[in-house]
Amino acid sequence: MAEPPASSNSGGGGVSMPLLESELYFLIARFLTTGPCRRALKVLVQELEQHQLLPKRLDWQGNEHYRSYEELVLSNKHVAPDHLLQICKRIGPILDKEIPPSISRVNSLLGAGRQSLLRTAKDCRNTVWKGSAFAALHRGRPPEIPVNYGTPPNLVEVHRAKQLTGYAKFSTSFPGSMYQHVKMHRRILGHLSSVYCVAFDRTGHRIFTGSDDCLVKIWSTHNGRLFATLRGHSAEISDMAVNYENTMIAAGSCDKMIRVWCLRTCAPVAVLHGHTGSITSLQFSPMVKGSMRYMVSTGADGTVCFWQWDTDSMKFNNRPVKFTEKPRPGVQMLCSSFSVGGMFLATGSTDHVIRMYFFGSETPEKIAELESHADKVDSIQFSNSGDRFISGSRDGTARIWRFEQAEWRSILLDMSNRLPGDTCSEEDKFMKPKVTMIAWNQNDNYVVTAVNNHLLKVWNSCTGQLLHDLVGHADEVFVLETHPFDSRIMLSAGHDGNIFIWDITKGMKTKHYFNMIEGQGHGAVFDCKFSPDGQHFACTDSHGHLLIFGFGCSRSYEKIPDQMFFHTDYRPLIRDSNNYVLDEQTQQAPHLMPPPFLVDVDGNPHPTKYQRLVPGRENCADEHLIPQLGYVATSDGEVVEQVIGQQTVDQDEQGLEPSILDGMIRQLQLQQDQRIGADQESASSGPQNGEGTPRRAFRRPSFDIQSPPNIGLRRSGQVEGVRQMHQNAPRSQMATERDLQAWRRRVVVPEIPPSLLRKQEEYRLAKGEEERDLYATEKKKSFESLEKSDSESSLIQSKRRLHRRKYPNYRTRNNIEQLESSDEERENCFGLIEQEAEESEGSGSSDEEEEWRSDKKSNSNSSSDTSSRYSDWIADAGINLQPPVRTSRRKAIRYCSTSEDEVSGEKSSPPKRRRRKRRKKPKPKKQEETNAATQPVNLELSYDWHPPIWITDTALRRSPFVPQMGDEVIYFRQGHEAYIEAVRRNNIYELNPHKEPWRKVVLRDQELVKIVGIRYEVGPPTLCCLKLAFIDHATGKHTDKSFSIRYHDMPDVIDFLILRQFYDEARQRNWQASDRFRSIIDDAWWFGTVLGQEPYQPQYPDSHFQCYSVKYN
Repeated sequence: MAEPPASSNSGGGGVSMPLLESELYFLIARFLTTGPCRRALKVLVQELEQHQLLPKRLDWQGNEHYRSYEELVLSNKHVAPDHLLQICKRIGPILDKEIPPSISRVNSLLGAGRQSLLRTAKDCRNTVWKGSAFAALHRGRPPEIPVNYGTPPNLVEVHRAKQLTGYAKFSTSFPGSMYQHVKMHRRILGHLSSVYCVAFDRTGHRIFTGSDDCLVKIWSTHNGRLFATLRGHSAEISDMAVNYENTMIAAGSCDKMIRVWCLRTCAPVAVLHGHTGSITSLQFSPMVKGSMRYMVSTGADGTVCFWQWDTDSMKFNNRPVKFTEKPRPGVQMLCSSFSVGGMFLATGSTDHVIRMYFFGSETPEKIAELESHADKVDSIQFSNSGDRFISGSRDGTARIWRFEQAEWRSILLDMSNRLPGDTCSEEDKFMKPKVTMIAWNQNDNYVVTAVNNHLLKVWNSCTGQLLHDLVGHADEVFVLETHPFDSRIMLSAGHDGNIFIWDITKGMKTKHYFNMIEGQGHGAVFDCKFSPDGQHFACTDSHGHLLIFGFGCSRSYEKIPDQMFFHTDYRPLIRDSNNYVLDEQTQQAPHLMPPPFLVDVDGNPHPTKYQRLVPGRENCADEHLIPQLGYVATSDGEVVEQVIGQQTVDQDEQGLEPSILDGMIRQLQLQQDQRIGADQESASSGPQNGEGTPRRAFRRPSFDIQSPPNIGLRRSGQVEGVRQMHQNAPRSQMATERDLQAWRRRVVVPEIPPSLLRKQEEYRLAKGEEERDLYATEKKKSFESLEKSDSESSLIQSKRRLHRRKYPNYRTRNNIEQLESSDEERENCFGLIEQEAEESEGSGSSDEEEEWRSDKKSNSNSSSDTSSRYSDWIADAGINLQPPVRTSRRKAIRYCSTSEDEVSGEKSSPPKRRRRKRRKKPKPKKQEETNAATQPVNLELSYDWHPPIWITDTALRRSPFVPQMGDEVIYFRQGHEAYIEAVRRNNIYELNPHKEPWRKVVLRDQELVKIVGIRYEVGPPTLCCLKLAFIDHATGKHTDKSFSIRYHDMPDVIDFLILRQFYDEARQRNWQASDRFRSIIDDAWWFGTVLGQEPYQPQYPDSHFQCYSVKYN
């Protein structure tokens, strides 16, 4: 039966109303269904049906039909009970974007004025400022400018109000909108490769750039002039640092060296060798202790070096205090940061650990290892004025740390957190957040984190609350730079070529610049820095440009060319034994050479008006600014004109020396050099650490010419002419005595005024004392009254690590290593002799998983247990080679100990073999106590079933070898045979001869293999079972062929599994008879002499296993 059509005057008393109102009534009823007002719901539904106020249904003819509440619910199943609530929640954020409210993120349905959901743009019209109104804002009353005043007052009104009241806030005197007037003064092409490092000197008058073309250049901040090029590195510049006295600049490189130059003269101060990997970070310590200072470097080799130097003599100690932080192979130190007083240093690494160092004692000491992050920590920064620091990790979190109650406590910042009202995009659902960069604002109230989803997040540094999401970047951001004194301003830049100036207190962008390069697309911005006065900032990009931004006029920058190179920038260098360099053509130190010529990227000289920009040529006559050109063949066979020297018109015509006096001086200098050289050959001279080095100390140029590599060229397929300027070029003019005198007088980088330097040192000294007192005070506080929160639980690790220091004989790779030997003796630590002492030992062999199981079943007297948490016996494609998620380590319980007498006796005589002795297990006493008979478990048996120390020992040792998934090792067959023979001889456990690996596969004397499976069989003895896959030498990947072994740590048996990196380092040494060496045995250094080399066994003539005969002292 058909429903009757609706009528406005039907008997039900229906009322005609708009559809929107009917739907609202229905949504109100739906909302009440989940609340406590059930009687109100019942009455409401009755009245809605009585007055027919619910939405009606239309048939195909357009007639309306009434529906009951239940019918309406069934036909609208997509409408949830909280549908109306969700609509109300969405309205506020949408309206806030269109018409900003007075107080952001405060949404109320009852708001009025600019907080009302019914506000319009007309209601929020700005009030024009009046001088009297602004003057009323005296000493912050009212505390903030009224919202309806909108646009801030101009500077005239601000200063007028200041005259009336005697007070003005910085935020009103210098509104954030002023940064809209920042503009790019000049973009200069000064490098041939990407520029990853930029820095200002302490005065702000000079800019330093470090590039992948191996050069460090010095520029003028105020007009863009190129002042000097610092040459010497042979690989990419990875980091730079200027000392607090503004007298030196240090540059670290991928060539594993640190070079330090004097800023006044550009003379080399030191070349520091302490790392075996690339330099990853470089910091001068702000600590003030008399004239002694420290510089810290971290490396990809997992080491932290503390270089001591003196401010008076500007000399470095070539032997650093060195920490080797390598708990497992491949660990790299990535970043470092000093506290403002220099007493604390925090470092981040690839092993997820933050290491803390303290400078309050005579030498630096490590005080904590913090293991809260689950992925590598690649950004870390101390606050600008306090004792807190922030760490950013690839695990998608950042943590704000503070030393309290004798522990380092942290506040967690989770990058997956969102602002209220923000929805998660589909892309973000499948993207794991990672922190790419972190920064504090100037007053430390906020921290900003850059995330790999291109967002910048602003957090309250005290509570960890997310305040703003800054949207604008289209690629990952690796540059965050805070303003030196304006706490509102933060600068960001990224690989998308965008540079933003943000007002982080409001969460708004103030200025935007896009680094578009004509004809080449956009240039990724790799680094940015503010000048100390905040008036300029400098950026560098992927194409070799330096970009200078600032306030004011750009007229002074218009007097320089777009491309600025010296014609000597890429000329080859020769190096002495200490890695100091000379220019190959002139045989002079680069800083002593005559003023170079200014050329473009193709090597063409600039006009004479630009040549006067070169320091030393400002007052030269025009004829002295004309370079000598010659024809040079490029690598493509093309002949081009290049600058090869200097000439004058008179020289061209007459072919004479420019000055007879110069010729006499040059002749006298040559005679003096010969005389000095003869004197030095007769007397022994130590290694030099000064600016000058005698030429005889250099090797033959034909072997030592090292030009910077042709890396990172700006255009593919093109080699810039400026690189080719050293080919076939005749020797340039030698520096005259006049040039040397000018060099001694020149000042490339000005010094800090003494009064300002003294004030800065007093401030840093006071902050250092404050940090020392804080550490001493907090360290004394007890732990009992603390309630450990989630943010603090991870810090227990540092306490446990500190507690382990109390054990005797605790010497590890993490312990401090004061280098007391020469460079050659340092390298001896990694030679074959030491490596044999470190090689892990013994292994019984078996093959496949079924064989392991059958072997375990056959041994009925022993209980077996396996650990397959991250093992994979069946995967041959590299599956499950990731180590397990880091868990909290428990302090190891040592069941067997060694008395002090035994320790001293062990160390008194060298061991017969290069292996550490296994500690003897104490025998239980026979019923010495009355309750001994009541013990249900045999004490001696329980000791045998305990885990062996070589597995459970928490001390990080290089020997014996403890395997980890993914380790690449060298397997020595001779050592394995010796282990099996020792097991059979001592009848330690039963061996099956048919399961020996060389009976299954063909094994050479040594094999390169990868650990693809690990499990443990609980003993006695507890065995480590490994599955080893062969590695293809051509591809570097493991193959399908594999074999299995079993082994345990055994006294007097040499290790036969060696980490690949140790083996490669050892192969680089060429040991000869009578060479002195040192080696670690039983956690102590042993010194000796190499007697000779011969095969350990005749049947393996090419094996390196125990191939050296040695004699210990």
